[in-house]
Amino acid sequence: MNLRRQAFWSSWLASLPLAGLAVSNAAQAVPLYARQTGLPCSQCHTVFPELTPFGREFKLGGYTLSDNKPGKIPLAGMILLSRSDTRHSDSTGTVSFDKDGKVTAQELSLFTGGKITEHAGAFVQATYDAIEKTGGLDQTDLRYASNLSLGKNSEMAWGVSVNNNPTVQDLWNSTPAWGFPFADSPGAPTPAAGTLIEGGLEQQVGGVGLYGMLNDWLYGEISLYHTGRNGLGKLLTIGDTIDTVIDGVAPYWRLTAQHEWGSNYLSAGTFGLQADVFPGGATSGPKDKFTDYGIDAQYQHITDPHIVSAEASWIHERQNWDASHPAGDAANGSDHLNSFHGTLSYFYQRKWGGTLGYFATNGSTDTGLYAPDPVEGSLSGKPDSRGYTLELDYLPWEKARIGVQYTHYAKFNGGDSNYDGFGRSASDNDTVYLYTWLLF
Repeated sequence: MNLRRQAFWSSWLASLPLAGLAVSNAAQAVPLYARQTGLPCSQCHTVFPELTPFGREFKLGGYTLSDNKPGKIPLAGMILLSRSDTRHSDSTGTVSFDKDGKVTAQELSLFTGGKITEHAGAFVQATYDAIEKTGGLDQTDLRYASNLSLGKNSEMAWGVSVNNNPTVQDLWNSTPAWGFPFADSPGAPTPAAGTLIEGGLEQQVGGVGLYGMLNDWLYGEISLYHTGRNGLGKLLTIGDTIDTVIDGVAPYWRLTAQHEWGSNYLSAGTFGLQADVFPGGATSGPKDKFTDYGIDAQYQHITDPHIVSAEASWIHERQNWDASHPAGDAANGSDHLNSFHGTLSYFYQRKWGGTLGYFATNGSTDTGLYAPDPVEGSLSGKPDSRGYTLELDYLPWEKARIGVQYTHYAKFNGGDSNYDGFGRSASDNDTVYLYTWLLF
């Protein structure tokens, strides 16, 4: 092992005791929904935040299930402590790696919601980002839920969701908002390209959707989103900077079939989004058009003491640069982008386990969108990136999680060596990320 790499691993290992000390008895307190229902967190989660079939039913029903005992405060909290180390810093000195090698309180969150009436409930998260020193409304999902009889042996659970991120209302961990990794490094380099539905509109929009689950096997949803600068959208994006502005409304759709047998569960579905976006945060003028189509699947095997989960998603995005191409910001009039994520996880007694995730992005060569630049650029003009993330976890209590991730890039922004035009290799962005996640 060379001295540079030895120093990298030695520095990371030295931080392990700090992560262990960060886990306090506060994590043994009961969070919001467990207090409301009187049930353990394991009823709704395999290992938080992944949902069980019961957890999906709880969310589908509008977060309203309750033991009806009075005097319960509808509040919970979360602290995320972390440290990350990127294999090689920027040799040109133009990109900051000042977050490397520091143990920090990465995020602080406050949750409220739960049952409001017999048919209405909520999930509301406000987060303070201790790295960027900003705070605002985070993932939020307000629901009205009911049931409709459709005749003999046929029933539909239906409802209305008001939320601020397409897929945050989703019941599955195979779509972007709740997919693996559940926590990641705040400072490590990330690929330049990503589809719009993979977080491009989170906390930028407010949306209203109608959903239904027929006979507990077929789920469908249609939602409409609008930029959060006025009305309901503004309330759903309090404290957040709006830098992605859509023209009119952006429709989102979802269709999923599920089946449960014995200790096994399987779902498969499709989802998508179409949005016209003003470039550069403008509010008028020409627009770029994004159309995303996705397919996904999730499998779970839940027993005592073994839990196995697998998720996969593939997203295809059509990009029409009706504004960016004439302005010279895109070399082509239209492009496409493909994104794949696949994960496999195993946990023993809900205490020990880990996850292996594979990711790959590829698409059209566009030298306007992807240009040479230290660390974050592309010499080839290609968006292609691929690699894997391996995470090992220990849960000393039901609401405390210690994890260590290793992310490796085989390709980054179109290349494996000198991908940015300044001599950097894809593997230089390999990152070790250590975190302690506490709920209380």
